[in-house]
Amino acid sequence: MTGLRAAGPLDVNGMLVVERARLLATLADLAPDEWELPTECPAWDVKGIALHILGDDLSLLSRQRDEAVNGLVLTALELPGADFRTLLNEFNERWVHVARFFGTPLIIELLRLTGDLTSEWYRRVPPDQLGEPVLFVGFDPAPYWMIAGREYYERWVHLTQIARAIGRGVPHEAEFVVPAMAGAMRGFPQVMKALDAPRGSTLTVQVDDAAWTVQHDPTGWAVYDGRPEAPTVALSMTAPAATSVFTRGLPPDELRRAITVTGDDDMGAIVMGGLVAMFGRQ
Repeated sequence: MTGLRAAGPLDVNGMLVVERARLLATLADLAPDEWELPTECPAWDVKGIALHILGDDLSLLSRQRDEAVNGLVLTALELPGADFRTLLNEFNERWVHVARFFGTPLIIELLRLTGDLTSEWYRRVPPDQLGEPVLFVGFDPAPYWMIAGREYYERWVHLTQIARAIGRGVPHEAEFVVPAMAGAMRGFPQVMKALDAPRGSTLTVQVDDAAWTVQHDPTGWAVYDGRPEAPTVALSMTAPAATSVFTRGLPPDELRRAITVTGDDDMGAIVMGGLVAMFGRQ
């Protein structure tokens, strides 16, 4: 994929259905003791992550579809002065702790229901309608196509964490990876603001045959589909490698080995350092 094209809206509605079907099949295949296997989220086992996904579904349906008070707002009333990350972690931990009594068949049934309801919501809401901010992209209200893209990316991450914990079924096929990466790349312009690079500089991320480029335009960094003939820096990886990198599945040294870096050495080193800081498993 060569040449740059303006990165337009994403349509992940079909992949929300595919991802949820894969999650349900994975959970249905678990032995009782596999629900208790530890994951890369230190506080949660496999059951904990499944409950977290369910809590996310219930939260987004309530605050987005039903226009109910955001659960973080309610948590903030109890923890005045707490920052966003503290509020988010507290909200998530409380839900998973309280819901631990759910039976695993019930968790699967509820995830099937909330998966249907959320995919129906994202199909029904106008994709360009503004909703809540997607914070890794910016602080302004985001269009619903971007909100749905964020949800798909997060679900893919959690499905991957469960699959790695049980040792099978990691969703590293391009079918899963490319839509998730397309969503993640929408956040690169915000990250690249910290980089002191000349106008016209480009960073290309290529996963198998799919490529995206962030370019330093006169008005700031912007994301494009495709790649220029000679990007300033190019990061190339396979779909399985991208899965491990962007779901925080690799320690720093292995992350560096999973990506081929070409182009300007200085800018490449800075970009790789940023990726290690954001995505390297500690």
